[in-house]
Parts: sequence; C-alpha cells; structure tokens
Amino acid sequence: MNYLAHAYLARHQGPAFRLGNLMADHIKGPAEYCLPYVASWSEKDQASVLAGVNYHRRIDHSVDHWPQVVTLRRQFLPDYRRYAGIVLDMAWDYCLARYWSSFSELPLADFAQEEYRLLQSTGEFQPDSMRRMVAYMVKHNWLLSYRNASGIERALKGLSSRFKRENKLDLAFSEIPRLETDLLAIFPSLMDHLKEQPIKNIED
Repeated sequence: MNYLAHAYLARHQGPAFRLGNLMADHIKGPAEYCLPYVASWSEKDQASVLAGVNYHRRIDHSVDHWPQVVTLRRQFLPDYRRYAGIVLDMAWDYCLARYWSSFSELPLADFAQEEYRLLQSTGEFQPDSMRRMVAYMVKHNWLLSYRNASGIERALKGLSSRFKRENKLDLAFSEIPRLETDLLAIFPSLMDHLKEQPIKNIED
C-alpha cells in the first residue's frame, strides 16, 4: 500500500527489479509465484523481478518489527488499533511526499511520472489486481496526491470499501493527524534504517 516509499527505496535499481518491488503486494504465497507473469523474459530479468519482490517483503518486515514502529502502533486508539499497520503504511507515504525535497532532488511530480511509465509499459506482465490498481493510480495520480492529507484519507476510504466485512478503516485516518508529531519525529530515522537494508540486484 505504501507504494511511494517502496518505489523511492528502489529508485536506483533497474526496471525489472522495480517492477517486482511494486508487484509484491499482488503476489500471494511464495515470492516465486511472480515468475509466471514474466516467463517470457530472460533468466536474468526474471531473477531481478524476484529480487524486487523479496526486497519489498524485507522492507515490510523491517518496518513492522522496528521498535519505534511497534511502540507507535500501541498508541493507536483501541477502535483503530487493528488497522494500525495499514494506516501507518499510508502515513509513511504521507510523510515522504510532504517532505520529498529533503530526500530527492527530482521533483515528486517527475518521479511519479517515471513510475507510471514503468508500470504502464509492463501491464501485460502484471497480475490482474495490479493492472487494475495501476489504472486507478495513474488516473488519480496517487503518488503525488499523498502529499495532501485528503489524498491519504481518500486512499484509506478506497481500501475500506474493498473489505467484505464492515470496518472502521476509513475512520482510522483520524489517527494520522492525532499522531503526526510522533510520525514526523521518527520518520527520518526510519528512512535511514531502511536505506541500510541490503538490495540483492543482479541487473548491473
């Protein structure tokens, strides 16, 4: 869900790695399940897609188990605590988009267009759920919209509507402004921590 942060962390990698990195949320089960989608690609590029999926999963695991994030989840109000992981995923994109110039010299609008071009040019190699997501992402310019609280709120409402059971995910957005001081306080350290995670890419 935090596509902007994942895309940013993999920005220096090749196209196949970056595709796998953003495909990860749409691959259920072993990471190797991504390979049938790129079966026509070279072995090297297939390995890079797989490396991207595994990198995404390592980043997610690292974030979820980082002590400051564990503490932050406990600060969520009881009604919204079960959604803390999802809300925090979106909150990191919000923090990154708001302070983008502190992390990249490339304007966020330009970065977003680069990611959209990659995703649109590889549509035939993506799971159906990813193709549908990409269409909405590009149409509504998700990556740029995350710099505004309204963009994050809209994203959470969209996620809430996809759940089969009644839920309060759309209301859980209120935790982001309530905890914003704490979010912004730990975000730079979190990004430094994630940048230290190894990238196993064979494209170079």
